[in-house]
Amino acid sequence: MRRVAVTPVRVSGAALLAIAAAMLLSAVVAVIDGGGAASGLLVASLITTSVGAGLFYGSKVSPTADSALAFASVAWSWVAVSVAGALPFLLTGVIPWVRFDDALFESVSGFTCTGSTILSDFSSVPQGLLFFRSMTQWLGGMGLIVLAVAVLPALGIGGLELIASESPGPTADRLSLKVRDTARRLWLLYGAATVLIAGCLLAAGMSIFDAATHAFTTVATGGYSTYGDSIAHFDSILVEAILILGMLYCGANFSTHWHAATEGVGAYRRVSEIRWYLWIIFSAFALLVWVNAGELQWTENLRDSLFYAVSLGTSTGFGTSDYMAWMPAAQVMLLVLMLIGGMSGSTAGGMKVLRLQVVFRYAFRELLRARHPKAVIPIRMGRSTIEEQIAAKAVGFVLLYLGLIVVGGIILAGLGVDPVTAFSGSVSALGNAGPALGEAGPTNNFLVFPRAGRAVLMSLMAFGRLEVFPAMLMLVASLRGVSQIRRHREQLS
Repeated sequence: MRRVAVTPVRVSGAALLAIAAAMLLSAVVAVIDGGGAASGLLVASLITTSVGAGLFYGSKVSPTADSALAFASVAWSWVAVSVAGALPFLLTGVIPWVRFDDALFESVSGFTCTGSTILSDFSSVPQGLLFFRSMTQWLGGMGLIVLAVAVLPALGIGGLELIASESPGPTADRLSLKVRDTARRLWLLYGAATVLIAGCLLAAGMSIFDAATHAFTTVATGGYSTYGDSIAHFDSILVEAILILGMLYCGANFSTHWHAATEGVGAYRRVSEIRWYLWIIFSAFALLVWVNAGELQWTENLRDSLFYAVSLGTSTGFGTSDYMAWMPAAQVMLLVLMLIGGMSGSTAGGMKVLRLQVVFRYAFRELLRARHPKAVIPIRMGRSTIEEQIAAKAVGFVLLYLGLIVVGGIILAGLGVDPVTAFSGSVSALGNAGPALGEAGPTNNFLVFPRAGRAVLMSLMAFGRLEVFPAMLMLVASLRGVSQIRRHREQLS
């Protein structure tokens, strides 16, 4: 039988095989823990392996791969792993089959590193399943497509497009002349950060299980915790300090981290985005302390304000308290942090600091041109000049991003959700931030949204994680692929 030449199918197969391995490892954890779920995870792994192997070995890379096809490979692989990731929740009985959409919500939230959850009683969830839940964020953080590029030599063509669409941000920095080497270096840095954070958390008093799972979700800036009250469960300043440093590191550009590791810390000084990134987070921290000064005890104010400025400024979503008890001005600041997100090329969500820089420079340039219409004023960022095409793309992205938030908020409000919860939920989902405001605050789960509303949120999570444009290109490439298959069949007949 002749293999079908479809890149998205092959990449989806590779992604499913990686997820199957994560399910198998989680089954081993479940056996060691003895708390159940091992059989359900094993069956899910076998099903996912069968489907993944069929897709991978039953297809090959298209010789006409281009950007649209590369982006489609990214997007469809996310659809595939999200559906597969729902199986462990269903097969272990934690979520009934009649609530398949809830299992899908938990899976999508995991792989998109959003951190929103429909679970409430975490004590009844087996540790093996909680381990897999954390691994969904760890795998989703750097991206299954980067992993696919590392193990699929045939994807050399269009490989950088895959990394560009998977690494959250406008650009992908080539760390090597070979795409596979770039992917390996990113994963090496990602894995090293995971091990370091886990080791520090273990030294701070966490169990091996808690240290590993929270390291997974910290390095992915995902925010899933194994406890319903999140980081507040540990009530440890040392644990919070480690997580703050971990979130700050992983919310920054990983390519810059690699250059800093190989060339020295001077690499950080050459990147203006990192200065904006730190300035935004610590300015938000100072403002939160000032706004909450009359409401919280000063030690509690400093501790919680810093943690939430970093947690939501990196779109992680860990929690230490209920910020819904804070002043409305403080809540608005947290919402702005969710909107902006972390740096390009990081595991964080949101619009990204780099795009904010470009839009700010673009707007300032237009003000100058209004006064001097004939002047030629380039858009500069540090020593670099931004091309008009790149600036226009950034502005277009921001407008589309804000438009999706408005549309999502209106739909949710139309489904009966109160406006604060609806629009903040839309911001949180598209920014992959986790908690929202109103009834979807850090102490509640997302069952406050109706089933149709959770479907809207899942769509926004996917659009946010895929940077909007790849999801659009997925549809374009898919329609084009269907047309090509139809023409091929007509020629054969």
